[in-house]
Amino acid sequence: MKITTLLTIIPLSLLSISAMAGMGSTKGDTTCIVISSIAKAKTHGMACSYTGDVGGSMSYSIEQMNYKLATGTKYSTINDATFDFGKDGKVKNLVEEISLNGKPAKLKNLIDGTYKEISEADLDARYNKEPVDLTDILKCFIPDAKKDTAFCVPFFEEGEEDGMS
Repeated sequence: MKITTLLTIIPLSLLSISAMAGMGSTKGDTTCIVISSIAKAKTHGMACSYTGDVGGSMSYSIEQMNYKLATGTKYSTINDATFDFGKDGKVKNLVEEISLNGKPAKLKNLIDGTYKEISEADLDARYNKEPVDLTDILKCFIPDAKKDTAFCVPFFEEGEEDGMS
């Protein structure tokens, strides 16, 4: 799904006019994948726990997460965005802050196993099928300084929205 589609869905999911913004905490367990070489598909997956804050409104989206791997290694991710909507209803003036462990990063959705980036068209096509299957998609933070490495988590976790208010 395109970031612009996500930025449209998040604010629309707020059910009342008085709830123009929502922010909440989340926590849980998942599988974290550390990729030491995207090109060579050198990966190491392991159980990890996470805590964080997620939220959004008609002009921003926030996701700040902290992950702790079974080995004790910690990762911190930020995926924050501000934006406006044009008269046509499309997102404009998108400004994103994406970081991994406090350093600039890019966010890419990779297909688990091949570690190739999934195109926006393919991702949108998956959302249009019933049932929606995103189980092989990883949300990966790729550091600007080391473009062949990544820290990834499943694209969607069942309890991802727990704790939202």
